[in-house]
Formats: sequence, C-alpha cells, structure tokens
Amino acid sequence: MSASMKQLTKDIIPITLPTPFQVGPVNTYLIKGDALTLVDTGAKYEQGLNVLQQQLKEQNVAIRDIEVVVLTHHHPDHIGLLGEFLPHAEVYAHKKVRPWLKMDSSFIAEKNAFFEKLYKEHGVPERLIEDIDKTNTGYLSLSAQGDIDVELSEGREVPGLYGWNVIETPGHAQSHISLYRESDGVLIAGDHIIEHISSNAIIEAPYEGETERPKTLLQYRESLKKCRHVNFAYSGHGGPVMNPGELIENRLLEQDHKAKQFKNLMGDEPVTCFELCKKRYSHIYEKQPALTLSETLGHLDLLESRGEIKHFYQDGLVYYTAIS
Repeated sequence: MSASMKQLTKDIIPITLPTPFQVGPVNTYLIKGDALTLVDTGAKYEQGLNVLQQQLKEQNVAIRDIEVVVLTHHHPDHIGLLGEFLPHAEVYAHKKVRPWLKMDSSFIAEKNAFFEKLYKEHGVPERLIEDIDKTNTGYLSLSAQGDIDVELSEGREVPGLYGWNVIETPGHAQSHISLYRESDGVLIAGDHIIEHISSNAIIEAPYEGETERPKTLLQYRESLKKCRHVNFAYSGHGGPVMNPGELIENRLLEQDHKAKQFKNLMGDEPVTCFELCKKRYSHIYEKQPALTLSETLGHLDLLESRGEIKHFYQDGLVYYTAIS
C-alpha cells in the first residue's frame, strides 16, 4: 500500500489492486461496519486476486468473511472478482448493474445494435466500429456474473453500514453510486471523483424503459455538483481527494473550456462528431476511439444544451453546426 493510500479513517481500509487495464491499479475499500463490507472487488486478474487476499489477511480477514460487497458501478475493473465472494456475500448495487451481471443475450444484442447505429450515424468508419466492438467484447470477458441482492438508490442508508447513505452519481456510468457519511463528510466516490484524471462520461445505450441515450456529460456535471459539500473523498483510482469541492469546480471549468475548443474547431461548415473527434484527438483517436468519441459527443451535447449549436440529419448522418 502506497503512502498516499494509508488508512485515513479508522474503519475504512483502502486496498489497491493491479489490473490488466490501461487505467492502472484500482482501489477497493474494506469497511468494518455492522457487516464486514468490501466496496468494489477489482478486476478479474490473478495478480489482483493475490494482492487482495494478502491485504485482507493483514486485516485478519479472508474472502469468505466478507458479508457484503457494494459495487459503485458496473465496469469490469470494479466488479471482475465478484465471483470470488459468491455465494457467501450479499451484493448491493444500483439496479442498472444487474443487466451487466446477468449478461442476458438480448441485453448484449440490443446494446451492440444501438452502438453500431450510433457510430454509423456519427460518421465512424466501419474498421473503427469493429475495433471498438472487439475491445468491448474483451472487457466483458473480464467482468463478473451474478445478481444483486439489495438495490441501492438515492438517499438510502446502506444496510450494515450505519450512517452511510447513497448518492446516485451517473455520468461516468449509468449505474454509478457513491457512498456518503454525513458525520465526517467522507465520500467513497468510485470513479466519480479522481484527482489525477478527469473521468470520461462514457456513452451508454438506453436501459429498459428508456427510449433515448443518456446525455452522459450533462449528467456527470450535475452529479459533480451534488458532491460539492464533501470534505474528503476516497477514489476508485489514485490517492484520496483532500479537497473535493475545489477539484469539482476545476473539472467543471475544464469542461467549459473544452466545449469552447470544440466549438472553435467546428468552423463554418456542418461537421460530424467523428470529424470533430479526429481534429481534437488526432494523436489518440485511433488508439482510443470509444473514449475520444464519448468526450466529443458529450461536449457537443453540452454545447447544444446551451443553444450554441444544433444538429440535423442528412443522408443517414448526424451533422452539427454552430448557431450564430
């Protein structure tokens, strides 16, 4: 455990695990409440499992002793090792984690069909669509299967963790929740607040009962504003955030600045999301097409919500143009 991840509150033990992903190590948190609880599990990765077992052993805890696993969101680096805790632990999470754990074939097929249509409409070449699909399939193979025992939603106290309440924080993921303890202002933030990088507001397909894709960057901004009052945040990656309010204001300003950059890049002629993505991220869009497209589309959503741009359909493509 690095010095920055030393135990800073008496009942929360941070555990940092290696992952096979580009994002690097991920943090999980052991909480000794009324129920022995682990927040997030880390990726399905043998090295990570070995470190987790060793770190738990140092706390005189074995995997079978964990009574509750709370999942902050559905991404594989946070839920991949869930199977190691089943069936002896109960699983608490937002209801939108469930389809990712159940991995129903119709859910996956609908999601894939949505993205194929979305990417084509926004001008993404077929080869990059295939690359994104291949990468996503690889990520899902490192995820976990199971179910949720207790659904966590806004304002609910987490069973077995007295004083800890749920804040729904969608944006980075539609399933994202953070855990807040009002008595000392501590937040277990998952990937909602990370000090060294800005969380990507990742594009997602509509969930059951929804008809349109969520505007993830707009959601993320509102979720950030909900956490301005937090005193201290434990993050899903990197060290703890000692001044979350200041970081949140900086993130919002960074997004405003980036939105201006995107608008300046648009020029006078209509442009597709992918054309704008190539301009803004010419150095990395080939290597990270899904993430750079999410960033681009998110900021186009932001500009459109402010009445600065509009979109229209032509010949099967979505074009954006500035409003003078």
